Amino acid sequence: MIIRDFKFIPYKLKLKSPFKNASFAINEREGFIIRIVDENNFVGFGEVAPLPGFSLENIENCDVALNKLHYSIIEKSAKKIDFDLIQELQSISNLPSLSFGIEQAVISLLIKRGELSSLLTNSKPIEINGLVGIEPKDEVLKKIDDLLIKGFKTIKIKIGGNNFEDDIELIKTITNRIDDSIKIRLDINGNWDYEKAEQAVNILDSTKIELIEQPVNNINELVMLADFSPIPVAVDETIKSSADARSIIEKSNIQTIILKPSILGGIIETITLIKSAGKLGKKIIISSAFEAVVGRSALMLLSSLVNGNHAHGLNTAAYLAEDFGTDSYPITKGIAFFNHKEYPPKFDGIKL
Repeated sequence: MIIRDFKFIPYKLKLKSPFKNASFAINEREGFIIRIVDENNFVGFGEVAPLPGFSLENIENCDVALNKLHYSIIEKSAKKIDFDLIQELQSISNLPSLSFGIEQAVISLLIKRGELSSLLTNSKPIEINGLVGIEPKDEVLKKIDDLLIKGFKTIKIKIGGNNFEDDIELIKTITNRIDDSIKIRLDINGNWDYEKAEQAVNILDSTKIELIEQPVNNINELVMLADFSPIPVAVDETIKSSADARSIIEKSNIQTIILKPSILGGIIETITLIKSAGKLGKKIIISSAFEAVVGRSALMLLSSLVNGNHAHGLNTAAYLAEDFGTDSYPITKGIAFFNHKEYPPKFDGIKL
């Protein structure tokens, strides 16, 4: 395959309002849309969007690397040299969000060329969890009610403010208000110490809480907590690389693993992790890092490859004030439908 054209276009998208977790707030998303064209005029899109506070790299790192990559690919194109994905990924291995975007664009081309049909075998409805950031109590309860009215059956709530007692009171209020048909996920973003986390899992209603995500930052403490916690413990921020994810999947007792593919470094590695977890009967939840419409489409593909009917964290589009075009996977009553025959999306509505 010859890549005859390679472009990257910067973007900034405002959020409707600042989204807060226990560590930081974001007001906008910034990144690049990659557009590549092969010798057959097939077009592939990818998204590069490092998430401040989570990603190891920043937007400036990606900008510099994209310029170098652009000249390298165009030079090889002029010489009719085949594109080597493995080689190009090795050159940007320290920039996971860039690896994700390049992989997405190339995989899209390969699918269009009929060379990667094995990925696309599963059309399915995908449950999506609603998401509520850290807000005053009344606002949190209002947003939960709004999500319930919209038909969401799984709701993820960011917890971990400055006052532990207030956190517990809020959680108890929430669990007292919902019935058994609703699953509540708590995301602490590592903001509790071990003693608080141990206290919380023992006093909260485990019948109303599906999981508690990243209650502490230390992986050893997470493993210890998971040994006895009546509430399933999930891991997210502790995973800084695909090697971290493999170790947790293969060697720990943690049964639920949250994967943010653009932070892990790509689609291919995420597929490998999904397969490894499946063999061990562990649950993978695919989670957005507030990608725009292009990046979210790849996350839908990955979610379709996960066994089970549990919800994935892909409702971040609801927080964007605008997007590039029409979402190919709209969420209705907490469900998005993935049609393998229509992947990758055409992105005809993208305005850049």
